[in-house]
Amino acid sequence: MFEELSVLNTRPPVYSQVTTPDLWTDPHISARMLAAHLDPHVDLSSYRAEHLEKIAAWIISRFHVRPGLRVADFGCGPGLYTTRLARTGADVTGLDLSSRSLDHAESLARADGLSVRYLEQDYLSYRDEARYDLIIMVMRDYCALTPDGRRALLRTVRAHLDSGGSFAFDVDSAAAMAGVREQAAYAPSLMDGFWSDRPYFGFHNTYRYESERVSLDKFEIFEADRTRTYFNWVRYFTPDELTGDLVDAGFADVEILGDLTGAPYSSEAPQFAAIAVNR
Repeated sequence: MFEELSVLNTRPPVYSQVTTPDLWTDPHISARMLAAHLDPHVDLSSYRAEHLEKIAAWIISRFHVRPGLRVADFGCGPGLYTTRLARTGADVTGLDLSSRSLDHAESLARADGLSVRYLEQDYLSYRDEARYDLIIMVMRDYCALTPDGRRALLRTVRAHLDSGGSFAFDVDSAAAMAGVREQAAYAPSLMDGFWSDRPYFGFHNTYRYESERVSLDKFEIFEADRTRTYFNWVRYFTPDELTGDLVDAGFADVEILGDLTGAPYSSEAPQFAAIAVNR
């Protein structure tokens, strides 16, 4: 048992495994993720309802979202932003890995009489003939990607943005890493049954990778007949680092903001946002 627990608590190499798609395709976990998306009182899968409304209103105002404007939401989830953007008459597309979330998004569009194109696609590998005037990615998805994943995302964005089109997204800031503490926790049905609808034992380890400015939340889930591991990586950025990523990918005119409501940047805030223009 000592050796098994020692292995269980061994720090993995940074970015050694990526399991993000599993969160959105597992039937039970995706249902719990959708419930978190739709809970207006928590900042988990989506921002709280009040902040979400401010984000949608700012995006519509800042980018003059209107009939004929072509907009894509990468990682659209249950359509919380796509629905609001489509109400302006814009041509809106939403991409997501979760069929459950997309089903909800499509039901929202139908209820509002809206025409929104939804694609069950990985935005890292997405390719089609569509071109957009604006691509958004809300809730700091960029930070959950590996370096290769971030480069792949930016290639995808540039491939689908028209010249002069904008990419608007938010990230976790370097200041936020100060609040990350290395820890280990164990519980039967860890996180109130989040990981399975069957009995299980869960182990949760949090690690810091100082030189890479990365944290990891690792979850080991033990059921009677299977064991699963989930890795939640987070990269914490400075404005200079994020601007460097965008310029290296070929973007121009990078603007740093405090968040996607247009607030001013603060070095002490746990997140910030960027707008980058496609050359």
